Amino acid sequence: MEILRERGVLPIILAITCIIAAGFPTAAQDVIKVQTELVNLNVVVRDHEGRRVSGLLKQDFEVFEDGVRQEVTHFRAEEVPLRLVLVFDLSLSMEAVLPTVKQGAYTLLGSLHPDDQVSVVAFATDLQQLSGWIKKEQAKDIIEKLQAEPHLQPTSNIFGPGYRIGDSNTFLWETFQHCFTHFEDSDDRVAIIMFTGGVDTGAGRDVRAMKQRVDDEGQEAMRLAQESWGLVYPIRYKTEQIIGYSPPAMPRIFPGIQIGHAPPDPRKGVFEKITAVGGGAIFDWTTRADLLLAVGNVLEDLRSQYSLGYRPPQKDEAGLRQLKVRVKRPNLAVRTREGYIRRSHGRPRRVKSP
Repeated sequence: MEILRERGVLPIILAITCIIAAGFPTAAQDVIKVQTELVNLNVVVRDHEGRRVSGLLKQDFEVFEDGVRQEVTHFRAEEVPLRLVLVFDLSLSMEAVLPTVKQGAYTLLGSLHPDDQVSVVAFATDLQQLSGWIKKEQAKDIIEKLQAEPHLQPTSNIFGPGYRIGDSNTFLWETFQHCFTHFEDSDDRVAIIMFTGGVDTGAGRDVRAMKQRVDDEGQEAMRLAQESWGLVYPIRYKTEQIIGYSPPAMPRIFPGIQIGHAPPDPRKGVFEKITAVGGGAIFDWTTRADLLLAVGNVLEDLRSQYSLGYRPPQKDEAGLRQLKVRVKRPNLAVRTREGYIRRSHGRPRRVKSP
């Protein structure tokens, strides 16, 4: 969702020439500009079997802000040029499948239209903004050169032929932060497509350190997602997060008895919430066929969106505005953003579900 001022939808500018008294000339300061904002929602509709639904008309939709029905004044069902941020996870957990990921990215690029644009980002311990907005041919040249970040290799030890190596170089939260801030000023619809395992491992395996990272970096990523205009579409590889061999289990004194339980993972659900904030979706894969299907689903999702626009109620106070979109036809489900924050000046911000 976005409020458009200068691009995408024509703003309404009313020029009023104020003549203070007869015979007085009109000065530059007598021209008053009044600008009307437009809330624009990108909406995906599916049937009860999960298939995307096309062919709907403006009158098929109802939009509610804070429970009050709004008049849909702008409607668009045709495709528009895409701006895609392709984000590649080069950490240890993705090293083995990076060649397959590249093939999936090439398939995605091959499906783009001539007027679509791409930006390429890569991350592991460090983040690399590898391009601005470029064409798909240039993006392919950059992706071909991507390599996993160097790391320690398994070596022989007393327990066996190798030791277990933990993935501790997936700095996912900082990558989200970069994408949301670097592309925040664009008035165009931006989709952030992430090829990743979806697990931040910057804190290693220490649960307390994981929680601290979630509280600090993860929540900052969530806050920026709430303010961002970008749609997040992770293409998530179901990785095990570790490679190598682990030492054999020590024998138990009392077989079958386990004291205590594993602490909950503080990272659980954060990745999914960041994705859902703006109306995006996660597509999982484990095989090359799954990956190609996920790539196709992302593009189909982006190209089958409806655009609904309305003028928001005039309210002096800034704050949270809850949104709901309904389709009048039966057995159809809608996915869009959950709300926006209206500010006294400037754009709205994304918000999470209450």
